[in-house]
Amino acid sequence: MIFMRCIKILMLKVLLYVCICFVFSCVSKPVPDETPALSETLPEENVQNDDQNIVTEPVEEQIVPAEQTLLLTFAGDIMAHSNVTRMTDFSLIYADIASITLSDDLTFANLETPVHEDRPYENYPTFNVKQGFVEAAVEGGFDVFSLANNHTNDQGKSGIHKTHEYFSLLRKNDIYSAGIKTDTSIELTYEIIEKNGFVLLFAAFTEILNSSSYKDYIDYFTTSNSSREILKQQLISIREKHPCDLFILSIHTFEPEYVIEVTKSRKTFYYDLLECGIDIVWANHPHVMREWELVEDSQTGLLTKAVFYGMGNTISGQRYVYNFDNPSAIREYTGDSMLFQLEFVKKDDVKPSISKTQQYLITTHIDSHKNSLIKIMTQEFIDSQDIQYKNYYTKRLELLKKIKGTTLCP
Repeated sequence: MIFMRCIKILMLKVLLYVCICFVFSCVSKPVPDETPALSETLPEENVQNDDQNIVTEPVEEQIVPAEQTLLLTFAGDIMAHSNVTRMTDFSLIYADIASITLSDDLTFANLETPVHEDRPYENYPTFNVKQGFVEAAVEGGFDVFSLANNHTNDQGKSGIHKTHEYFSLLRKNDIYSAGIKTDTSIELTYEIIEKNGFVLLFAAFTEILNSSSYKDYIDYFTTSNSSREILKQQLISIREKHPCDLFILSIHTFEPEYVIEVTKSRKTFYYDLLECGIDIVWANHPHVMREWELVEDSQTGLLTKAVFYGMGNTISGQRYVYNFDNPSAIREYTGDSMLFQLEFVKKDDVKPSISKTQQYLITTHIDSHKNSLIKIMTQEFIDSQDIQYKNYYTKRLELLKKIKGTTLCP
Protein backbone atom coordinates (compact mmCIF):
# COMPACT_ATOMS: atom_id res chain seq x y z
CA MET A 1 0.00 0.00 0.00
CA ILE A 2 2.74 2.32 0.97
CA PHE A 3 4.70 1.20 -2.12
CA MET A 4 1.84 2.10 -4.46
CA ARG A 5 1.49 5.52 -2.80
CA CYS A 6 5.18 6.26 -3.42
CA ILE A 7 4.83 5.25 -7.06
CA LYS A 8 1.94 7.70 -7.51
CA ILE A 9 3.85 10.55 -5.85
CA LEU A 10 6.86 9.88 -8.12
CA MET A 11 4.71 9.88 -11.24
CA LEU A 12 3.07 13.16 -10.18
CA LYS A 13 6.51 14.82 -9.74
CA VAL A 14 7.62 13.66 -13.17
CA LEU A 15 4.43 14.96 -14.73
CA LEU A 16 4.81 18.30 -12.90
CA TYR A 17 8.45 18.63 -14.12
CA VAL A 18 7.41 18.00 -17.75
CA CYS A 19 4.71 20.67 -17.53
CA ILE A 20 7.09 23.24 -16.06
CA CYS A 21 9.66 22.66 -18.86
CA PHE A 22 7.00 23.03 -21.49
CA VAL A 23 5.79 26.31 -20.06
CA PHE A 24 9.32 27.81 -19.90
CA SER A 25 10.12 26.79 -23.46
CA CYS A 26 7.02 28.61 -24.70
CA VAL A 27 7.85 31.80 -22.82
CA SER A 28 11.45 32.05 -24.14
CA LYS A 29 10.62 31.38 -27.78
CA PRO A 30 11.22 34.54 -29.95
CA VAL A 31 8.40 36.12 -31.94
CA PRO A 32 9.97 37.99 -34.92
CA ASP A 33 6.84 39.83 -35.97
CA GLU A 34 6.38 41.55 -32.60
CA THR A 35 9.94 42.10 -31.23
CA PRO A 36 11.47 45.60 -31.96
CA ALA A 37 14.77 45.79 -33.90
CA LEU A 38 17.95 45.98 -31.85
CA SER A 39 18.88 49.45 -33.13
CA GLU A 40 15.58 50.82 -31.89
CA THR A 41 16.14 49.62 -28.35
CA LEU A 42 19.78 50.93 -27.98
CA PRO A 43 20.53 54.41 -26.70
CA GLU A 44 21.12 56.83 -29.62
CA GLU A 45 24.76 57.50 -28.79
CA ASN A 46 25.69 53.85 -29.29
CA VAL A 47 24.24 53.57 -32.79
CA GLN A 48 26.66 53.03 -35.71
CA ASN A 49 25.90 55.49 -38.53
CA ASP A 50 27.40 54.95 -41.96
CA ASP A 51 27.49 58.74 -42.59
CA GLN A 52 29.57 59.67 -39.56
CA ASN A 53 32.38 58.27 -37.47
CA ILE A 54 31.79 57.34 -33.87
CA VAL A 55 34.51 58.98 -31.77
CA THR A 56 35.27 58.32 -28.16
CA GLU A 57 37.75 61.22 -27.73
CA PRO A 58 37.52 64.89 -28.79
CA VAL A 59 39.27 65.72 -32.08
CA GLU A 60 41.75 68.64 -32.08
CA GLU A 61 40.51 71.44 -34.34
CA GLN A 62 42.72 72.06 -37.38
CA ILE A 63 43.92 75.68 -37.65
CA VAL A 64 44.14 76.93 -41.21
CA PRO A 65 46.96 79.49 -41.55
CA ALA A 66 45.56 82.91 -42.42
CA GLU A 67 46.91 85.09 -45.17
CA GLN A 68 49.07 87.97 -43.97
CA THR A 69 49.11 91.27 -45.82
CA LEU A 70 51.42 94.26 -45.78
CA LEU A 71 50.59 97.61 -47.40
CA LEU A 72 53.61 99.76 -48.32
CA THR A 73 53.56 103.31 -49.71
CA PHE A 74 56.56 104.75 -51.56
CA ALA A 75 57.03 108.49 -51.95
CA GLY A 76 59.82 110.68 -53.34
CA ASP A 77 62.03 113.48 -52.02
CA ILE A 78 61.12 115.62 -49.03
CA MET A 79 62.98 118.84 -49.80
CA ALA A 80 63.73 121.76 -47.48
CA HIS A 81 63.45 124.78 -49.75
CA SER A 82 62.68 128.05 -47.98
CA ASN A 83 59.11 128.22 -49.29
CA VAL A 84 58.45 125.07 -47.27
CA THR A 85 60.54 125.64 -44.14
CA ARG A 86 59.25 129.20 -43.58
CA MET A 87 55.75 127.85 -42.92
CA THR A 88 54.50 128.22 -39.36
CA ASP A 89 52.53 124.96 -39.34
CA PHE A 90 54.29 122.06 -41.06
CA SER A 91 51.37 119.71 -40.44
CA LEU A 92 49.47 121.51 -43.21
CA ILE A 93 51.90 120.04 -45.72
CA TYR A 94 50.61 116.49 -45.26
CA ALA A 95 46.96 117.09 -44.36
CA ASP A 96 45.57 116.11 -47.77
CA ILE A 97 47.47 112.80 -48.01
CA ALA A 98 47.19 111.72 -44.36
CA SER A 99 44.23 109.47 -45.14
CA ILE A 100 46.60 107.45 -47.36
CA THR A 101 49.82 107.53 -45.37
CA LEU A 102 48.20 106.89 -41.99
CA SER A 103 46.08 103.97 -43.16
CA ASP A 104 48.89 101.84 -44.60
CA ASP A 105 51.52 99.82 -42.71
CA LEU A 106 54.69 101.68 -43.74
CA THR A 107 55.33 104.84 -45.79
CA PHE A 108 58.79 105.51 -47.28
CA ALA A 109 60.39 108.87 -48.19
CA ASN A 110 63.82 110.28 -48.95
CA LEU A 111 64.73 113.10 -46.55
CA GLU A 112 67.05 115.32 -48.55
CA THR A 113 68.48 117.38 -45.70
CA PRO A 114 70.40 116.98 -42.44
CA VAL A 115 68.55 117.49 -39.15
CA HIS A 116 70.68 119.72 -36.93
CA GLU A 117 68.66 121.15 -34.06
CA ASP A 118 71.40 123.59 -33.02
CA ARG A 119 71.59 125.29 -36.40
CA PRO A 120 69.02 127.38 -38.30
CA TYR A 121 66.95 126.27 -41.26
CA GLU A 122 68.96 126.59 -44.45
CA ASN A 123 67.94 126.63 -48.09
CA TYR A 124 69.72 125.34 -51.20
CA PRO A 125 72.60 124.70 -51.77
CA THR A 126 73.28 123.55 -48.18
CA PHE A 127 70.11 122.41 -46.49
CA ASN A 128 69.26 122.05 -42.83
CA VAL A 129 66.07 121.53 -40.86
CA LYS A 130 65.13 121.22 -37.23
CA GLN A 131 63.36 118.28 -35.63
CA GLY A 132 59.91 119.87 -35.94
CA PHE A 133 60.10 119.60 -39.72
CA VAL A 134 60.60 115.84 -39.52
CA GLU A 135 58.06 115.41 -36.73
CA ALA A 136 55.37 116.83 -39.03
CA ALA A 137 56.23 114.20 -41.64
CA VAL A 138 56.11 111.46 -39.03
CA GLU A 139 52.76 112.65 -37.70
CA GLY A 140 51.61 112.84 -41.32
CA GLY A 141 52.21 109.11 -41.69
CA PHE A 142 55.82 108.66 -42.84
CA ASP A 143 57.58 105.76 -41.10
CA VAL A 144 60.78 104.91 -43.05
CA PHE A 145 63.38 107.42 -44.21
CA SER A 146 66.31 107.18 -46.57
CA LEU A 147 69.04 109.49 -45.27
CA ALA A 148 71.71 108.86 -47.91
CA ASN A 149 71.77 111.49 -50.67
CA ASN A 150 73.88 114.29 -52.10
CA HIS A 151 72.83 116.67 -49.31
CA THR A 152 73.53 114.34 -46.39
CA ASN A 153 76.79 116.09 -45.47
CA ASP A 154 75.57 119.66 -46.08
CA GLN A 155 76.17 120.40 -42.38
CA GLY A 156 79.46 118.53 -42.17
CA LYS A 157 80.30 115.76 -39.74
CA SER A 158 78.26 117.37 -36.98
CA GLY A 159 75.18 117.37 -39.19
CA ILE A 160 75.57 113.68 -39.99
CA HIS A 161 75.98 112.74 -36.33
CA LYS A 162 73.11 114.97 -35.17
CA THR A 163 70.83 113.43 -37.81
CA HIS A 164 71.86 109.92 -36.78
CA GLU A 165 71.33 110.75 -33.12
CA TYR A 166 67.84 112.11 -33.77
CA PHE A 167 66.70 109.15 -35.85
CA SER A 168 68.10 106.75 -33.25
CA LEU A 169 65.63 108.32 -30.81
CA LEU A 170 62.80 108.02 -33.34
CA ARG A 171 63.61 104.31 -33.68
CA LYS A 172 62.08 103.80 -30.24
CA ASN A 173 58.77 104.96 -31.72
CA ASP A 174 59.02 102.55 -34.66
CA ILE A 175 60.35 105.15 -37.07
CA TYR A 176 63.07 103.58 -39.21
CA SER A 177 65.96 104.93 -41.26
CA ALA A 178 69.13 103.92 -43.08
CA GLY A 179 71.96 105.52 -45.01
CA ILE A 180 74.24 107.08 -42.39
CA LYS A 181 76.44 105.67 -39.61
CA THR A 182 78.59 106.64 -36.65
CA ASP A 183 81.78 104.88 -37.78
CA THR A 184 83.78 104.75 -40.99
CA SER A 185 83.15 101.12 -41.87
CA ILE A 186 82.74 100.38 -45.57
CA GLU A 187 79.92 97.96 -44.76
CA LEU A 188 76.44 98.95 -45.89
CA THR A 189 74.16 99.64 -42.93
CA TYR A 190 70.60 98.37 -42.83
CA GLU A 191 67.47 98.22 -40.75
CA ILE A 192 65.43 95.16 -39.78
CA ILE A 193 61.71 95.92 -39.66
CA GLU A 194 59.02 93.52 -38.41
CA LYS A 195 55.45 94.34 -39.36
CA ASN A 196 52.26 92.27 -39.70
CA GLY A 197 54.18 89.00 -39.54
CA PHE A 198 56.59 90.17 -42.27
CA VAL A 199 60.33 90.64 -41.81
CA LEU A 200 61.81 93.43 -43.94
CA LEU A 201 65.36 94.53 -44.60
CA PHE A 202 65.83 98.17 -45.52
CA ALA A 203 69.06 99.74 -46.77
CA ALA A 204 69.87 103.06 -48.44
CA PHE A 205 72.90 104.35 -50.30
CA THR A 206 73.84 107.24 -52.56
CA GLU A 207 75.89 107.28 -55.74
CA ILE A 208 76.41 111.04 -55.59
CA LEU A 209 77.71 113.55 -53.03
CA ASN A 210 78.03 117.32 -53.43
CA SER A 211 81.16 117.16 -51.30
CA SER A 212 83.47 114.29 -50.40
CA SER A 213 83.77 115.58 -46.83
CA TYR A 214 83.00 112.90 -44.25
CA LYS A 215 81.76 110.55 -46.94
CA ASP A 216 82.91 107.58 -44.83
CA TYR A 217 79.97 108.25 -42.50
CA ILE A 218 77.52 107.85 -45.38
CA ASP A 219 76.49 104.68 -47.21
CA TYR A 220 78.13 105.70 -50.46
CA PHE A 221 78.96 103.58 -53.51
CA THR A 222 80.12 105.10 -56.76
CA THR A 223 78.98 104.02 -60.22
CA SER A 224 82.31 102.31 -61.00
CA ASN A 225 82.21 98.61 -61.76
CA SER A 226 84.45 97.79 -58.80
CA SER A 227 82.30 99.73 -56.34
CA ARG A 228 79.13 98.13 -57.65
CA GLU A 229 80.62 94.65 -57.30
CA ILE A 230 81.41 95.39 -53.66
CA LEU A 231 77.83 96.58 -53.20
CA LYS A 232 76.36 93.45 -54.80
CA GLN A 233 78.42 91.12 -52.63
CA GLN A 234 77.38 92.99 -49.52
CA LEU A 235 73.71 92.78 -50.47
CA ILE A 236 73.97 89.03 -51.00
CA SER A 237 75.74 88.63 -47.66
CA ILE A 238 73.19 90.73 -45.76
CA ARG A 239 70.28 88.70 -47.08
CA GLU A 240 72.02 85.41 -46.28
CA LYS A 241 72.68 86.55 -42.71
CA HIS A 242 69.15 87.86 -42.23
CA PRO A 243 66.48 85.79 -43.99
CA CYS A 244 63.56 88.08 -44.71
CA ASP A 245 60.33 88.37 -46.63
CA LEU A 246 61.27 91.59 -48.45
CA PHE A 247 64.56 93.42 -49.01
CA ILE A 248 64.00 97.09 -49.93
CA LEU A 249 66.87 99.18 -51.28
CA SER A 250 66.85 102.97 -51.61
CA ILE A 251 69.21 104.40 -54.23
CA HIS A 252 70.03 108.08 -54.64
CA THR A 253 71.23 107.94 -58.18
CA PHE A 254 74.04 109.68 -60.02
CA GLU A 255 71.92 110.71 -63.02
CA PRO A 256 71.07 114.01 -64.71
CA GLU A 257 68.27 115.88 -62.98
CA TYR A 258 64.93 116.66 -64.68
CA VAL A 259 65.21 113.78 -67.15
CA ILE A 260 62.19 111.48 -67.37
CA GLU A 261 63.68 108.83 -69.67
CA VAL A 262 65.54 105.89 -68.10
CA THR A 263 68.69 104.57 -69.74
CA LYS A 264 69.18 100.93 -70.64
CA SER A 265 72.34 100.72 -68.51
CA ARG A 266 70.41 101.94 -65.47
CA LYS A 267 67.79 99.25 -65.96
CA THR A 268 70.45 96.58 -66.38
CA PHE A 269 72.07 97.60 -63.09
CA TYR A 270 68.77 97.42 -61.21
CA TYR A 271 68.01 94.00 -62.67
CA ASP A 272 71.39 92.86 -61.33
CA LEU A 273 70.37 94.11 -57.90
CA LEU A 274 67.18 92.05 -58.07
CA GLU A 275 69.35 89.00 -58.71
CA CYS A 276 71.31 89.84 -55.55
CA GLY A 277 68.21 89.39 -53.42
CA ILE A 278 66.60 92.83 -53.60
CA ASP A 279 62.81 92.79 -53.89
CA ILE A 280 62.11 96.51 -54.27
CA VAL A 281 64.50 98.97 -55.90
CA TRP A 282 63.37 102.48 -54.92
CA ALA A 283 65.37 105.19 -56.70
CA ASN A 284 65.35 108.99 -56.43
CA HIS A 285 67.32 112.13 -57.32
CA PRO A 286 66.16 113.26 -60.81
CA HIS A 287 63.32 115.25 -59.08
CA VAL A 288 60.80 114.15 -61.71
CA MET A 289 58.42 111.24 -61.79
CA ARG A 290 59.53 108.31 -63.96
CA GLU A 291 58.29 104.92 -65.06
CA TRP A 292 58.16 101.84 -62.84
CA GLU A 293 58.19 98.08 -63.35
CA LEU A 294 56.58 95.11 -61.63
CA VAL A 295 58.43 91.81 -62.05
CA GLU A 296 56.90 88.35 -62.25
CA ASP A 297 58.41 85.27 -60.65
CA SER A 298 59.41 82.96 -63.50
CA GLN A 299 58.25 79.85 -61.62
CA THR A 300 54.94 80.96 -60.12
CA GLY A 301 53.93 83.74 -62.51
CA LEU A 302 53.12 85.94 -59.50
CA LEU A 303 54.32 89.52 -59.17
CA THR A 304 57.00 89.52 -56.50
CA LYS A 305 59.36 92.45 -57.20
CA ALA A 306 59.16 96.14 -58.11
CA VAL A 307 61.49 98.79 -59.51
CA PHE A 308 60.82 102.52 -59.13
CA TYR A 309 63.13 104.60 -61.33
CA GLY A 310 62.15 107.94 -59.79
CA MET A 311 59.24 109.16 -57.67
CA GLY A 312 59.76 112.91 -58.07
CA ASN A 313 59.48 115.49 -55.30
CA THR A 314 56.96 114.77 -52.57
CA ILE A 315 57.34 118.36 -51.37
CA SER A 316 59.73 121.02 -52.70
CA GLY A 317 60.17 124.56 -53.97
CA GLN A 318 61.67 123.80 -57.36
CA ARG A 319 58.42 124.86 -59.04
CA TYR A 320 57.57 127.75 -56.77
CA VAL A 321 56.75 129.98 -59.76
CA TYR A 322 54.32 128.32 -62.14
CA ASN A 323 54.88 128.41 -65.89
CA PHE A 324 51.26 128.94 -66.84
CA ASP A 325 52.17 129.56 -70.48
CA ASN A 326 53.97 126.23 -70.85
CA PRO A 327 52.78 123.59 -68.32
CA SER A 328 54.72 120.91 -70.21
CA ALA A 329 58.14 122.52 -69.60
CA ILE A 330 60.47 120.02 -67.96
CA ARG A 331 60.95 122.15 -64.85
CA GLU A 332 57.20 121.96 -64.17
CA TYR A 333 57.59 118.22 -63.51
CA THR A 334 59.55 119.01 -60.33
CA GLY A 335 56.32 120.06 -58.64
CA ASP A 336 54.58 116.72 -59.19
CA SER A 337 55.09 113.24 -57.85
CA MET A 338 53.25 110.11 -56.85
CA LEU A 339 52.50 107.91 -53.89
CA PHE A 340 52.73 104.32 -55.02
CA GLN A 341 51.21 101.58 -52.90
CA LEU A 342 52.10 97.90 -53.04
CA GLU A 343 50.10 95.36 -51.08
CA PHE A 344 51.99 92.14 -50.41
CA VAL A 345 50.34 88.90 -49.33
CA LYS A 346 51.90 85.74 -47.96
CA LYS A 347 50.73 82.43 -46.54
CA ASP A 348 52.85 79.86 -44.70
CA ASP A 349 56.44 80.03 -45.99
CA VAL A 350 55.51 80.93 -49.56
CA LYS A 351 57.36 83.95 -50.96
CA PRO A 352 55.23 87.13 -50.66
CA SER A 353 53.59 88.35 -53.83
CA ILE A 354 52.00 91.63 -54.88
CA SER A 355 48.25 91.38 -54.59
CA LYS A 356 47.30 94.99 -55.27
CA THR A 357 48.81 98.27 -56.50
CA GLN A 358 47.53 101.83 -56.27
CA GLN A 359 48.99 105.03 -57.67
CA TYR A 360 48.13 108.49 -56.31
CA LEU A 361 49.32 111.46 -58.35
CA ILE A 362 50.21 114.43 -56.14
CA THR A 363 51.39 118.00 -56.61
CA THR A 364 53.00 120.76 -54.53
CA HIS A 365 50.34 123.45 -54.43
CA ILE A 366 50.97 127.02 -53.26
CA ASP A 367 47.83 128.27 -51.53
CA SER A 368 46.69 131.87 -51.07
CA HIS A 369 48.66 132.12 -47.81
CA LYS A 370 51.89 131.06 -49.56
CA ASN A 371 51.84 127.65 -47.87
CA SER A 372 53.34 124.77 -49.82
CA LEU A 373 50.93 121.85 -49.58
CA ILE A 374 50.86 118.31 -50.96
CA LYS A 375 47.57 117.89 -52.80
CA ILE A 376 46.14 114.80 -54.45
CA MET A 377 45.51 115.50 -58.13
CA THR A 378 41.81 114.69 -58.12
CA GLN A 379 39.31 116.28 -60.45
CA GLU A 380 37.62 117.78 -57.41
CA PHE A 381 40.85 119.57 -56.44
CA ILE A 382 41.39 120.83 -59.99
CA ASP A 383 37.81 122.09 -60.29
CA SER A 384 38.20 124.04 -57.05
CA GLN A 385 40.92 126.28 -58.56
CA ASP A 386 40.49 129.51 -60.48
CA ILE A 387 40.61 129.26 -64.25
CA GLN A 388 44.36 129.83 -64.58
CA TYR A 389 45.30 127.14 -62.07
CA LYS A 390 42.53 124.87 -63.32
CA ASN A 391 43.89 124.90 -66.87
CA TYR A 392 47.43 124.43 -65.60
CA TYR A 393 46.64 121.43 -63.38
CA THR A 394 44.43 119.88 -66.05
CA LYS A 395 47.37 119.85 -68.42
CA ARG A 396 49.77 118.62 -65.72
CA LEU A 397 47.48 115.69 -64.89
CA GLU A 398 47.25 114.79 -68.57
CA LEU A 399 51.05 114.73 -68.85
CA LEU A 400 51.57 112.70 -65.67
CA LYS A 401 49.17 110.01 -66.83
CA LYS A 402 51.46 109.36 -69.79
CA ILE A 403 54.17 108.12 -67.43
CA LYS A 404 53.27 104.49 -66.98
CA GLY A 405 54.55 101.26 -65.51
CA THR A 406 55.13 97.89 -67.11
CA THR A 407 55.19 94.27 -66.02
CA LEU A 408 58.28 92.21 -66.76
CA CYS A 409 58.20 88.46 -67.35
CA PRO A 410 61.71 86.98 -66.93
